[in-house]
Amino acid sequence: MNLKLRAASSIISLQALSDSSEEDTATFLVKGLVIGQTSVSAFVIDKHGRKITSAPQQIEVFPPFRLLPRKVTLIVGAMMQITSEGGPQPQSNILFSLSHESIASVSSLGHVKGLSVGNMSVTGVVQAVDTESGKLVVVSKDQVDVEVVQLKAIRIRAPITRMKTGTLMPVYVMGLTSSQTPFSFGNALPGLTFHWSVTKRDVLDVHTRHASVQLSAEHNFAMSVFGRSKGRTGLRVVVKTSVPLAGHLQDSALELQDEIQIQVYEKLQLLKPEVQAEEILMSPNSLLKLQTNRDGLGSLSYRVLDCPDRAALVQVDDEGHLTSGSLTGTASLQISSQETFGVNQTIIVAVKVVTVSYLRLSTSPVVYTSNKETVSAIPLGAVLTFSVHFHDSTGETLHSHNSALSFSTNRDDLVQVGKGSSNGTLTVRTVNVGLTLLGVWDSEQAGLADFLALPVQHAIHPAEAQRLVVGDVVCFSAQFVNQEGVSGVWSSSSSALLEIDPRTGAAVARDRGTVSVYYEIPGQLRTYREVKLITSTSGKTMKILWSKSVMPVKLQINSTPVVFVQTNKTQPMFLNCKHTEL
Repeated sequence: MNLKLRAASSIISLQALSDSSEEDTATFLVKGLVIGQTSVSAFVIDKHGRKITSAPQQIEVFPPFRLLPRKVTLIVGAMMQITSEGGPQPQSNILFSLSHESIASVSSLGHVKGLSVGNMSVTGVVQAVDTESGKLVVVSKDQVDVEVVQLKAIRIRAPITRMKTGTLMPVYVMGLTSSQTPFSFGNALPGLTFHWSVTKRDVLDVHTRHASVQLSAEHNFAMSVFGRSKGRTGLRVVVKTSVPLAGHLQDSALELQDEIQIQVYEKLQLLKPEVQAEEILMSPNSLLKLQTNRDGLGSLSYRVLDCPDRAALVQVDDEGHLTSGSLTGTASLQISSQETFGVNQTIIVAVKVVTVSYLRLSTSPVVYTSNKETVSAIPLGAVLTFSVHFHDSTGETLHSHNSALSFSTNRDDLVQVGKGSSNGTLTVRTVNVGLTLLGVWDSEQAGLADFLALPVQHAIHPAEAQRLVVGDVVCFSAQFVNQEGVSGVWSSSSSALLEIDPRTGAAVARDRGTVSVYYEIPGQLRTYREVKLITSTSGKTMKILWSKSVMPVKLQINSTPVVFVQTNKTQPMFLNCKHTEL
């Protein structure tokens, strides 16, 4: 039959196939060319010359549906979330199924948890409603492999074993194979603990990874080591399990351990004359914009010395754009400034083009506490900036690189991670309480990787205040202050429901509903806690809640600051939340 098919746009191609055996049927091959949506309609010219057109049929061209990561390795008791990319948009829920339900379990969110040792697969299916039949049909599906193991042994992953004094290096625990990363065991339940030590404390310092968060032993699978003074020392880690029958370690072992030797040596310096010999460190094929204190004031010029044999190493233009080539080596860069008052200044700097040996994550901002004690988790609601630093084989930090960063988390429901405002930074926003594992690596060199634990907890206390009865009085508290030791400001998302004093944190429940209590240190931290307010059904009288760090105090009318609490009692009460060392 002379039936033709026509597309509304060119995002698909149509090819007529050989005629069907059925007289009133035509077959076409439809190929998606560009991602998007269009429609197709069929038309035919009847024997009277009239054009008969069908109703348009909607077609969506979508990128291939893929489950990520492609392979998951877990120990018994650990969890990893399987996410997806591509597929039809907006994407409906993915239906997950397992090839062996005794080896692992999977939730509707794709949370895969290791149950017993073995290999299996997880299949994800995307369904849609067929417009003609009204039935659910499979639009796309994909499958990933899951391996559940027990830790047989561990090893310390240290990118270098010789480092200069004053340099930093990340270290973390791995299993025997490269697939057994901290993602495989870092969140196992009931859990492992990681205990680090050095044989010579004056040579090497070992710190937790966050600027002002002292992680607990359960989260210390990754640490930072700092070259303190010259010498040789052993770095040791012991991984313990509190419940041998949980199956984390092979043969119900109680602990595993590993030790490596690290040498710290002094940086070469000139003692006579006592001058600082500085250098610029660049990775191959990278770019660095030079800046001096005479920019815009003097006439600047840049020149690479030893030009004939160093042209392929580094190049610099008149604007101070320094570019490295594909080779490694050292060149000399001359920078001159001709001043308007007749003086010429010149400096010569060494430029070293080196390969990247490792990357390291650092966190900001630094948080401070009123009692000078460290915290063991990130406050809920905090926004952190993670900076990625690249280092050479001596531990020195590079000034420029050309690495393409990739990042991943073991789950996406507790923190939101995105690229930061500048190159080499990530922004992490905490949205729910719990533990998330973060991994960052170079897309072209998988060996350049770093891992961090991101435990998130409530920072506003008392915990009992998350559910209040109308009329209750609360002394909210938080231990965070600014750098000068000044406390933050309290607020409520609805003063009609929960009235709170902005300075002391004293609050009274006014009406039923759900509100958020905020504690903010401007420019540094904003944390919150949800509070549910209900009406009393038992006729109980008003109660006062406070945490260990504060206590409620009744004040005279002439005392300040004071919070007036209107209750159903005949006599008003004046309340302040006084900080105490209890």
